[in-house]
Amino acid sequence: MDKVQFQLEATLPELKDLYEKGLFTKSEINHITKKRTAFETSLIRRVTRKEDFFKYAEYEINLERLRKVRWKKLKYHLNPPPPSASTYSLPRRTLYILKRATVKFPGDLATWLAYVEYASREGMRKVVGKGLTNALQHHPTSSTLYLLQTYYHLHPASPFPRESIPSTSKLDLPSATSNEPPAFAIEGIDPARTTLLIGLRLLPQSIDLWREYVKLELGWVEALRRRWKLLGIKEGEEVIPEEGFEGDQEALKGGEGAFGPEGEDARKSILAGQLVIHALNSSLESVPSSSENGMEYRKGLLNMLRKYPSPLRTKCLSVIYEESESISQGDDAVAAEARLLILVKGLYDRPYDPEHNSLAEGDIVLSGVELVEELGKIGKEIRKSVKSNKGNKAWLESAGLWLIGQIRRFDDNVELREYLSTILASLTKPSLQPPVTLLLAHLALLSSSAPDVSIARSYATIYPTNPSIQLYHLSAETHHSTDVDFICKICEEAARTVTVSNLSDDDREQVRSIWKLWLDWENAQVTRDAEADEKRWKSILKESMKSGANIPGLHSDIVGYYIISCLKSRQSVHDILSKVKGYQPTFNTFNIVFKGLNVPEIKVDSIDLKKMYTAWRSVCKTPYEKAQAVLSYAAVLLGTRGKGREAFDVIEVVKREVREDEDVERFLEKEWKALIDGDNEDKDEDEEMSEE
Repeated sequence: MDKVQFQLEATLPELKDLYEKGLFTKSEINHITKKRTAFETSLIRRVTRKEDFFKYAEYEINLERLRKVRWKKLKYHLNPPPPSASTYSLPRRTLYILKRATVKFPGDLATWLAYVEYASREGMRKVVGKGLTNALQHHPTSSTLYLLQTYYHLHPASPFPRESIPSTSKLDLPSATSNEPPAFAIEGIDPARTTLLIGLRLLPQSIDLWREYVKLELGWVEALRRRWKLLGIKEGEEVIPEEGFEGDQEALKGGEGAFGPEGEDARKSILAGQLVIHALNSSLESVPSSSENGMEYRKGLLNMLRKYPSPLRTKCLSVIYEESESISQGDDAVAAEARLLILVKGLYDRPYDPEHNSLAEGDIVLSGVELVEELGKIGKEIRKSVKSNKGNKAWLESAGLWLIGQIRRFDDNVELREYLSTILASLTKPSLQPPVTLLLAHLALLSSSAPDVSIARSYATIYPTNPSIQLYHLSAETHHSTDVDFICKICEEAARTVTVSNLSDDDREQVRSIWKLWLDWENAQVTRDAEADEKRWKSILKESMKSGANIPGLHSDIVGYYIISCLKSRQSVHDILSKVKGYQPTFNTFNIVFKGLNVPEIKVDSIDLKKMYTAWRSVCKTPYEKAQAVLSYAAVLLGTRGKGREAFDVIEVVKREVREDEDVERFLEKEWKALIDGDNEDKDEDEEMSEE
């Protein structure tokens, strides 16, 4: 406790000053001291957590916010007094707490990020620089730290942007004081370049570092171009265009002779973008297109260059397109993406115009007739390539997904949408065997409108075992047909076809939906007699027992739906339980049954309900399942029968049984309280309605 006492005594001058200025009352000062004592105590216990440091720092941050509010309320900002003990003590204390966190947890990146971010928000530039240097010593392979240090050199007067810090601290830091774009310091280019090169030496395939490095070199050349252009302007001087020079001809004004022959050649090389092209080529070599994020990196570069305000834009884009041309010669997915980049570049690229350069990421620069003509060219090329590469599914997927994106973009333009849809239809023909991802994306596009039966049948023929496609097919058929026998037949065929092994969790849910759709339509057949219904259900149960092994829990769900069907037909509960005993009912079986007991068509007396609950308890294997079962039973007793005493008794019985498991006991008590409260609210609402 000596450490705690030492830390608290250091705050006495600050607290005294806060009280004397009237910013906090005596009781508030006492409360602050108690809170700090509790926080300091938590920091010296045997097992210290970083969350304790963050909570402590956040408390101090909130204190500083309150102090600033009261400072203005007392009008100290109009005639500020000289700096005193409390003027900067709270931000310094917050920084001190975060510094202690970095010492205690040097291997945790989140603590370092919180430390440097807070210092950046408070304008503590020297602390930020030293903190980033120390953080890199402990985390030399963190690309985030290199990017932050680069930002620190290039924008010395601006706080770090929150979105660039993937901190897991959840620390509520003060927001930036200005929403204006950060000021750029050209003198920070050299240290920023050094930082990025060191980072790339350790992380040669980091796409974030390479993208920032290319942007840095491009920004440096652009800054020099504008400066030299400004310094070289002379009245009446004309610029003679130099042959072979790919850069800003205007920036050459007045430069000849100012740097000497060799210096002038170097200046022209810089303006022509040789350094930028070298950086761009190096990045493309270090991040091959075959790597995990190779093509994503190239797409990001294209988006960045297309909106960057530099006359070198076209030259830099051509470097990426030349490489994409060589990549596109293959037949894999990477080659298809590269081919698509080249094909659609006319929609997004435009020459540099200093007066009109505001572009958002992914913006199309064409409009009107030019847009229609360019889309027509792209459509012809896609159809032509499909004919020449019929077996290339990667190209079908890339081109098809791009078309779907454009259809969404031009949703309000009916003519363009129809034209793009016709091109997409040429990619989804059954003869081409299009990839399932393309068909699912198309179906997702069509899901907002009425299901198309012809498309659904076509896709279901191509991939009969895909649950998502088959579910859309069944939805389309049920939307356009009322023939119960026909719907039941195709539902049965689909259920048998899609119930296979090795499905993902999402596909398993789709399979369950298909079976449920089938059962609903089976129950809709009112022309059958009892024997026909029983025979049909036995066939379904056998089928679910045979193929349901591929979908865990499917058969038990079907048994539950069968029990509900029997209850609707007013069969005896004793007979029902005897019949389903051979079908191996489980916990989920009765869970489905009790959820369906609130239907008006089902009428079960208290004795039969208790029999059903007893059968459910016999298949419960864990205390948690027992708790869930009794809660469902109690909900039915309360909801439809108003037997609160009986519900309370069964809850108490199970509570004694699960007493050994404290978590289950707490869960049972909590849910029972929620049931009671909900029941009381319903009664109150009913009474209010009756009074009205």
